[in-house]
Amino acid sequence: MTPADVGVRSCPKADDTSGRRWREPQIAFALRTVGARGVLVTGEPGVGRTWFARAVAELSGMETHWVVATETSRSIPFGAFSALMPDDLAGLHPSTVLTALRRRLGPRSLLVVDDAHLLDEASATTLLALAPTFTRLVVTARASGPDAVLALAKDGFLDELPLMPFSRETTAGALAEGLGGEVAPRTADLLWRWSRGNGRDLTELVHHGLVHGHLTATGGVWMWRGDTDVPPVAVQPVTGLSVAGVEALCALVLAAPVPVDVLVEAASAEGFAEIEERGLVEGAAGAVRLAHPMLAAAAAPHLTPSRRRRLADRLFALDPRPHLLLDSSVTEADRFVAAAREVLLDQPKLAVQLADRALATDPGPVAALVLADAHAESGSPAEAWQAQRLAAQRVRDEDDRIAVLLARASLTIWCDRRPAAAVELLDNAAAPRRFHADLDSAAAVALLFSARPADALVRADEVLAGDPPRTAWARATLVRAAALVMADRPGAAAEAMTELTSASGVPPYYRGLARAVARLLGPDSGAPGLARLREVHAAESSGRGVFRSEVTASLVVTQALAGHVGEERPDEVAVLPGLATWVSAAVAVARREPAAGLYLVAAREAADAGSLRCMVFYLASAAEHGAAAEAVRLLGDRSFEAPDTRARAIGICARASRSRADLAGAAQAHREAGLHEEAAKFTALAEAGREQALGLTRRELEVVRHAATGLTDRAIAERLVVSVRTVESHLAAAYRKLEINSRQGLAGLFA
Repeated sequence: MTPADVGVRSCPKADDTSGRRWREPQIAFALRTVGARGVLVTGEPGVGRTWFARAVAELSGMETHWVVATETSRSIPFGAFSALMPDDLAGLHPSTVLTALRRRLGPRSLLVVDDAHLLDEASATTLLALAPTFTRLVVTARASGPDAVLALAKDGFLDELPLMPFSRETTAGALAEGLGGEVAPRTADLLWRWSRGNGRDLTELVHHGLVHGHLTATGGVWMWRGDTDVPPVAVQPVTGLSVAGVEALCALVLAAPVPVDVLVEAASAEGFAEIEERGLVEGAAGAVRLAHPMLAAAAAPHLTPSRRRRLADRLFALDPRPHLLLDSSVTEADRFVAAAREVLLDQPKLAVQLADRALATDPGPVAALVLADAHAESGSPAEAWQAQRLAAQRVRDEDDRIAVLLARASLTIWCDRRPAAAVELLDNAAAPRRFHADLDSAAAVALLFSARPADALVRADEVLAGDPPRTAWARATLVRAAALVMADRPGAAAEAMTELTSASGVPPYYRGLARAVARLLGPDSGAPGLARLREVHAAESSGRGVFRSEVTASLVVTQALAGHVGEERPDEVAVLPGLATWVSAAVAVARREPAAGLYLVAAREAADAGSLRCMVFYLASAAEHGAAAEAVRLLGDRSFEAPDTRARAIGICARASRSRADLAGAAQAHREAGLHEEAAKFTALAEAGREQALGLTRRELEVVRHAATGLTDRAIAERLVVSVRTVESHLAAAYRKLEINSRQGLAGLFA
């Protein structure tokens, strides 16, 4: 192999997979700099230095000469520059090499030196000597390169351009550019957390996701599906650690984030100090984690089964977290069952593993029932029913029989998507009186998710009127809080939710479900983007899909607003009544068909089910589409407690009256309720009414408004991007219509 072979390599052509759009300001800076001073591009490995240099070279239009330093060329004097040297060079003296380079580089030449931190000393010195007189230079290097390279910028010969990893925001843009479509927010965030914005790691992750089917496009939006453990790609092995350092790193992999004192006691102070000095940890407030997510895969070869078990036992004894049980020597079924219940809602796959481990040592149905729940939450209905049948085979007494019956009702709701059948199953069940609260509270949940909040509230209140067991109390209180929100009684609902979330002894699942319901029924915070809706819809389409119908309806309605009619439709499991009719109305709007009548039907369905909040929501849409008078009639003389419901009721009345004052008041009410998009609509309606009342055109109104504040004609012209003469013409017309003749008169009118 000759010096030329090691000094020059072919570089891939710059493409759009590295976020070219998001590097454009830096590329523009480099192009301006080349020819004046040259540029030194610095950055961490994988950040895209070579790609950046290639992009600049392509856009410069110059004849480009590439010099690439490597570990191999570093051992040969002038090895990196050998490809640019003439065959008859008299000798490798610095002065002769420098002269040869100057002769080779013409007036339209651009010299790119890639990975300059790997230059041999003679080449680095030659580059430093060349820079003062040859300014068409692009040099790339690590930020911690040798002095001779860093001196290029420090001594003022080149402008340094630090190339930083992509931020969270620009990662999403770079991914969208490379994949040719929008990327779901959670997917972009996941890939950023794995890669920390490093371009090379990001590319490897995308490639891995595409090859293994994890990264797929749905409706034009790219989403990561399946396993969310860090893929073993682009991983550099961890070498050079002592036994104590390896032990500390492996303990951190198992337990991160973990308090420092726990890590030190489980491993050793010396081991922690070593991995900290190597920059393998980060953290604050006493807890540490891996400095980079991919270090977990890098450390995997060191996590032998015996080391994993030994460390897991130590860590679990110090900080008993559920996932550590899987690697520990613990065998008691009740500990695995308790851990599975704790993580069921947030980490269902971990719950499956924990419950499965408990099956072998649990003679009763409990472990199998928790396994059924975990499979249902993970989106595996067949496995859930199989576990339920196993539980039925392990029934020992009446308590077990009722537990299996409740699990059957739960799977009927979430796996079969038939909440009405679950209600019938529970209502027809024969059971001793002491189990009635359990059955009735479960039926209340089924009624709530049948979009029957009023019936659910009645059943829940009946349970709470007695002295129910803790789990039955939690179910009934959850139902009561949700039904009260839909009945537009947020104060009473908040009291019930606070009681539920602050009570002791409430199963973790119901605490988590309470938080999810609170988010669904909380105050509106604006419509999520289409990409976010598609991502949430994909998540809800697997697992229990507690709010699958609500998300599906929102997705279809949002698509309809964009002029696209989706095929998805809500199913029978829903908290909010009237969803199917709401979707039909939105589809009618997209097809330019009459929709007001459908919105009114949805409102009546919601009222019959006991949800005033949904009723007013649908009536607001009916009023917007021309049925304001009928919407007002359906509102009647009701008063409303929730700010967003009250604002929508005010808006319905304002659309019916068409009074400018009423429309302005509706805009204010919507703003105060946080409904800013709706507020903007009412503001526009009020302004249109103002134009009509004053007899002014829209442009005349804009001009006189600015004039009333004291702006000069020229200032108004600049602000509205029109000529001064146009402003004068509009002002003259407005003065005639308003029968005034000065700015002072305008100020008085608009005060």
